[in-house]
Amino acid sequence: MPSNLIAGSRPVRVDIAIIADIRVGDVAAPCHAAVAAALLEAGYSVALVPVIADTIAADPYRIDPDAQSLLDTGAVRRVASGATVECGLALAFDARIFATTLARAPEIKARHRIVTIERPAGLVELDRPALDRLRARAETALGGPVTWCPTSVIARDAMAYSVPDWPVADEDWAPVVPDLSHVRPDAAERARPTIGRARIARARPTSDWPARFLKTPFLALRERGDSLADTPRWPQAAPIEVWPETALTLPEFFAKVDLLANPDLAQDDPLPVEALMALSAGVIPCLPESYRELFGGAAIYGSDTELAKAIIDLKMNPDLMASIRQSGATLLREVFAPELFVARVRTLLGPPEVERFAPAVHAEPNTRVLFYSSNGIGMGHLTRQLAVARRLPERLTPVFISHSRAVDTVRQFGFVAEHLPYHATYGEARAHWNVGLSQTLTAAFAFYQPEVLVFDGNVPFKGLLAALSSRPGMASVWIRRAMWGQGRDVEALDRATAFDLVVEPLDPAWSRDEGPTADRLSDVRVVPPVRILDTAEMPNRANACAALGLDPDGTNILIATGSGNNFDMAGVTDRVINRLAGCAGVGLAVAEWQIAQDRLDLPEGLVRLTGYPFAQYLPAFDAAVAAPGYNTFCEHLAAALPTLWVPNEHEQMDQQIERARYAADCKAGLIVRSTAPFDVEHALTALLDPDARTAMAAASARLAEDCMATNGASAIAELVVSLAGSSIARLLDLV
Repeated sequence: MPSNLIAGSRPVRVDIAIIADIRVGDVAAPCHAAVAAALLEAGYSVALVPVIADTIAADPYRIDPDAQSLLDTGAVRRVASGATVECGLALAFDARIFATTLARAPEIKARHRIVTIERPAGLVELDRPALDRLRARAETALGGPVTWCPTSVIARDAMAYSVPDWPVADEDWAPVVPDLSHVRPDAAERARPTIGRARIARARPTSDWPARFLKTPFLALRERGDSLADTPRWPQAAPIEVWPETALTLPEFFAKVDLLANPDLAQDDPLPVEALMALSAGVIPCLPESYRELFGGAAIYGSDTELAKAIIDLKMNPDLMASIRQSGATLLREVFAPELFVARVRTLLGPPEVERFAPAVHAEPNTRVLFYSSNGIGMGHLTRQLAVARRLPERLTPVFISHSRAVDTVRQFGFVAEHLPYHATYGEARAHWNVGLSQTLTAAFAFYQPEVLVFDGNVPFKGLLAALSSRPGMASVWIRRAMWGQGRDVEALDRATAFDLVVEPLDPAWSRDEGPTADRLSDVRVVPPVRILDTAEMPNRANACAALGLDPDGTNILIATGSGNNFDMAGVTDRVINRLAGCAGVGLAVAEWQIAQDRLDLPEGLVRLTGYPFAQYLPAFDAAVAAPGYNTFCEHLAAALPTLWVPNEHEQMDQQIERARYAADCKAGLIVRSTAPFDVEHALTALLDPDARTAMAAASARLAEDCMATNGASAIAELVVSLAGSSIARLLDLV
């Protein structure tokens, strides 16, 4: 995350403060970024107040790439809560951000205040009391009376109908369309007209293709989406190609189509951003007749039954197609050009001021992030949170509250930490415990004043949800590990709506996941696997061996079969120790979990590994026998450590058996089930074979290269920083 955050309490002066939801979704974020770029090009200084609004559907906190680029380069300064911004113009994009209560917003002092009306249907749907509240929220947030600026004639008509008494701009403030003139058509497969459907984000799904298209063999159909699940069964008269959004960008998709036929409605979205971007890329939009007043000769129009024939006729008439594309270029130049937007701003403000920023812009007071985790059989929840906390910038102070008995580990990292007993600890009734949990967490929120709560656990407790509802200005994140058992805690997945963001750290064995979370990825942000240590932080073999008292020239084996709190691994562990203890040239270390209920009785000469995290000692080992919990599995693959996996198969656990099978099938490890302890002897013989270990290490390295090039903990930390620097708009009352 860039260090150009404006978060101080002293006033900061800029020419223009933009207030907008810049996430990828049901919002014209690419156009907002294009406006900022145009204003910067004209010499104006620009600050951004990012808003996360309940009323705007978006991908799980994925920022528009163009907006992110402006922030990363420092061209646009980001404004967080606690800042006071003095500006010539406060420009708020999309009135929907004020349809909800805006919390944690900076103080804005502006000479001019503008709010755009982009979605007229959203305005017309509100009754008069709701409209009055929206106006009051906007004037409070922007510090004074507002001029309302429709972006289209349809939006202007909606204002005349709904709020004829509101002050409205004399001319429409049409958006700026991102420049995609660099897109060049892909010459392949142009024998038939190629019709595309594409959305910026999953938050704006496309509907089914018209039946007329599917019965027409003269058309090629392409769709950019996030899943192949909606692809019609093959064969079809006109088969549909579905391109996952991860495979190509929207501009790259435009290069593969002649026309864009998204199912939009003019009264809902008069200027669909995908259609505008298609024009810029030289792709002709196919639109309902209601768009003719807006797009004129830059599109073709008709019902579904008429469109197929019109498209075929268009392809047969290259001159007409060229004429429509020329009309599109003219429309962009005469209505949506950046120069026109800048001219409107210049009429209000005059030329840019010479002094862009006051010296106080680097004042960044510390704010807190509260990490709350459930009690696990191991230490996975707490370890993932520590991995994220270690990567936060200095201005964000981590604070921990956990039900884990290993919470003392957090204090060793220098973080404040509190322990809350789990209801099972004292046999307390769950309903009573949840009431107390809600009160305790509410008190913790009031005391620590966190800007973000990060929860890691399988089930968001009812007490947590009640406490979250009491603090609407605080952002919230649920880190949700995958590989749940089939049918486990399905009702808990519905509680995801209580969080601003659900993050799923990728499981290396994701292809084996058949649990309930596998079908709930549409509203989840998937990040690379999370590890507490980066590769660069790992010690070399000599230092790791010295820390444990192991011979670096020997064959050292780690035994880490789990805490044993809910699954008896003693049979397998004893067989491993009995087989290896005393072997010439073999050094053994047994990991002992801090939360283990029973202390291990080890033979003399074995190393008792208790230091946390265990990952710091992995370079000392040539092989391991371990339970494939999420963290251990990721760490061993990343370290290319040949491992005999012994899964914990208790019904409360995640699907460790599938991770173990995946590693074995990929030749990156071995598997022995606790129900088959007699297989241990054969597996250990293979593990002691240097050639077999070399092959397993190479396979592990290949798997790690595919999915662990970056540490997901850094990605989550960046998301937390973004949330901490955003104002939150909550739907707290009925509108």
